[in-house]
Amino acid sequence: MRGVITGREVLENLGLIYREFGAACLFRCLWVLVCGRSTTFLEVACQPEPTDRYR
Repeated sequence: MRGVITGREVLENLGLIYREFGAACLFRCLWVLVCGRSTTFLEVACQPEPTDRYR
């Protein structure tokens, strides 16, 4: 088992990903699929939030 997410898994779980992880995570999952990159869900879901440098 490699733990790599597939397009089928993402599409089957769109609602769950959106509800539990938010729109940004869902967008990143879809972006990874469009780019054809091989990655795990954890790498996509646990992206650090962008910092606001101007606060």
